[in-house]
Amino acid sequence: MQEELGLLGVVLEKYLQISKMPHDFGVGEVLYPSEIHLISTIALQENISVTELARQHGNTKGAISQILGKLESKGFVTRTPDPDKRSRILVSVTEKGLAAHQGHCAFHSQHDATFISYLASLNQADFNCFSKFCKEMNRWMDLYLNPATSETISDRQGLQEVLEKIKEQENAEQTDK
Repeated sequence: MQEELGLLGVVLEKYLQISKMPHDFGVGEVLYPSEIHLISTIALQENISVTELARQHGNTKGAISQILGKLESKGFVTRTPDPDKRSRILVSVTEKGLAAHQGHCAFHSQHDATFISYLASLNQADFNCFSKFCKEMNRWMDLYLNPATSETISDRQGLQEVLEKIKEQENAEQTDK
């Protein structure tokens, strides 16, 4: 299990590197993953509020507003007051933003095809295991992001169970040697 946990660490480090890499999605300008993912969320949910964007992206309204300001100045999005609630700002994509979103989708369709095929080839039990793993990873990352509010007794018990399993695995490996 130690080897798998080491590999998981390597994968997370690679993801961190990828999350900082800008890319041109066919519009002649490079966008960072945080920017293009925001654009794509807006493209899929036209006239979404800044508050909802912040909630969906797990970020503050201030941070989202800052990114939106950059995207608006580059011509990817527009912000307008909600006619029904003037204090709320609604965001929509421009033609340029829609083109970037479409390029982003095409990029992932091509780039992720092998991994998506792998997932599609899994039997139901293996896919359920993958799905559970993703949910547990999400919960685990939430514990890092919000340690005071996310951790519950069951979270600590789950972690304790994992640590005990690792210890058992290491002991079994030592016995086999």
